[in-house]
Amino acid sequence: MPKRKGEVSREKILTAAEYLFAASGYHGTTVSQIVSEAGLTQAAFYLYFKSKKEILDEIFFNFEQQLAQFVETGQQIGQKDSSEVEEHLVQTYIGLFQLFGANKNVTKIVLTEGVQAEELRRGIVTQIKANMSQNQTLGILKPEINTEVFAELLVASIERIVARYGLDEDYSPENLGHSLGNIIFHGVLKKQ
Repeated sequence: MPKRKGEVSREKILTAAEYLFAASGYHGTTVSQIVSEAGLTQAAFYLYFKSKKEILDEIFFNFEQQLAQFVETGQQIGQKDSSEVEEHLVQTYIGLFQLFGANKNVTKIVLTEGVQAEELRRGIVTQIKANMSQNQTLGILKPEINTEVFAELLVASIERIVARYGLDEDYSPENLGHSLGNIIFHGVLKKQ
């Protein structure tokens, strides 16, 4: 079923805002620039959004919904055979890097927009920590691992990998996912 004109206009505004926020930052972008980029009027903007902030909130909300499926993966580990855990998590990392690559503008916004980005990070860290604690209880993870420190490490690692390599065409999500998985599961020390 084709989209109605209002839905198309709303999407144009969101797409224009994503592009401009990524290029110039939230504070460096005006409503006038957004509607100009979208090919619409300011009246059209205010028909769909109360403010520029409302657009930013929606961008974060939509991205958070997409990320949620990957964060919840940790809950599924307890249902996996131990031989499947590593591949399951590597595929999760690959999926994450594919999501970031498919949403380059939103990814740039999420990496740079201060308070909201930090709130999103905190929520992800909290969920990963909870998943890890559950998996420690199930005997899947070592009990001596500090789940909060590891959750912060994982989020920071993924964030940095995305900032450095994830938006680069030369690095595939598969390569990045396998590299991260290998380091997490096998460490960096040579086996004696």
